[in-house]
Amino acid sequence: MTLSQQLLEEQEVAYEAEEDQYAEEMERLETLPKAFEEGTWTWDDLEWIVRWKMTSSPFVGKVLDDFNSNDETFVTSQIEKTVAASSPGEKLAHLTEISGVAERMGSAFLLFINPDRFTVLDWKAWGVLHENGYLPDEMPDDPTVEDYLLYLGACWAIANEYDVSLRTLDMALWALGGDE
Repeated sequence: MTLSQQLLEEQEVAYEAEEDQYAEEMERLETLPKAFEEGTWTWDDLEWIVRWKMTSSPFVGKVLDDFNSNDETFVTSQIEKTVAASSPGEKLAHLTEISGVAERMGSAFLLFINPDRFTVLDWKAWGVLHENGYLPDEMPDDPTVEDYLLYLGACWAIANEYDVSLRTLDMALWALGGDE
C-alpha cells in the first residue's frame, strides 16, 4: 500500500467506526490540552488516558495499579515540568519518571497535552511506517525516548507531506495496522 492524503483520510473514517472510545477521545482532545495548560486536569483525567492507551491490553489493571501507586504531588510536579519543557525528548523524559508511564504511555499523555504537536507511539502505526519505508527497523520491545523522537519525526514529515493533522495520521495508521 502507498500512503496518500486520500488513503489517510479514508482510514480516519475507518478508525472512527472501529474505535469504541472515539466520541470520548474526541471530547478529551478538545478539553484536555487546555486543562493541562491551565493546570486544571484531574487524577481521573490521567487515569482515563492510561485506560485509553491500554484499551485492548490484558495488563491495564497492573498499569493502573502502578500508576496509582505514585504520589499525587510528584505526578503533579512531573506534569507541570512536562508542560513547561520545550523539547519533545525532555517532555517525554519527565513523564517516564512516573511509575507506570513508559515511553508508549508517555506519548499518549503528550497527545492529550498537545495533539497538534504530538502523536501516540503505537505498535500498529509503527508497523505501517516500517512496512512503507518511513522507519528503518521494527519497533523495539522497549522503545526509548530516542525511538519516540524518530517515530515522531517520521509522523511530522508524513503529516506535512500529505497535508493531514497528526491526529488524522495516527488514526489512519492505527486502522491500517489491522489486528497486529
